[in-house]
Amino acid sequence: MKKIVTLLVACLILSIGINSRAFADQKKAPDLNVDKSRMIVDKSRIVIEEMILNVEKEKAVPVDLIKNCAGLAIIPGMFKGAFIIGGSYGKGVVLKREQGTWSGPAFFSIGAGSLGLQLGGQAVDLILVVIGKQAMNSFMKTKFKLGADIAVAAGPMGAQATAATEIFLKGGIYSYSRAKGAFIGLSVEGAGIATQEELNKAYYNASYSPADILSGEVHPPESAIQLIETLKKVRSAE
Repeated sequence: MKKIVTLLVACLILSIGINSRAFADQKKAPDLNVDKSRMIVDKSRIVIEEMILNVEKEKAVPVDLIKNCAGLAIIPGMFKGAFIIGGSYGKGVVLKREQGTWSGPAFFSIGAGSLGLQLGGQAVDLILVVIGKQAMNSFMKTKFKLGADIAVAAGPMGAQATAATEIFLKGGIYSYSRAKGAFIGLSVEGAGIATQEELNKAYYNASYSPADILSGEVHPPESAIQLIETLKKVRSAE
């Protein structure tokens, strides 16, 4: 009988220890998401500086596209590995632009079976320039697919930005990618986009939907304000 009681007590103590560790891990998870979300926003700001503002104009993402876009999605440091099959390739932010004003950033992930390039361990920065209201509304959905639900194509460079392409006339997404400081061709057709609710909640400390955030009615944190101020500099860039 004593052995049974001793065994039950030991099991109870072990169970309490496991539950305590699990509870501690649950407490740490939101903190990790807060740090991760802030890091994504900070890195996105750096990507804008390096791919649009501080680069030779003929090799940069065209300024006039940014000035007239409906929104911008930035995915910093994605696609690490030799050849990627399955899973999410990166997480980033999307901001809506309406009447010259930028919303706060909403978080999303991008993933696909293959994105058209064997990267061999390179980290790639990706900018998606959203043209037209309909294309921008896609980011308010839980998930959608590039090339299927919305048109996507490699973006024109420099003076070609105003070319009368189908996307420029009808709406869609232009993609720009960079690896090791150089612009590269990277097909993102077929890639899936999905909302990152956990990162949105951690960053804003509230359960906002992408529509709430992109409406411009949610006050952005300090790091997001810095990102928005960087985007405003594009207006004065020539």
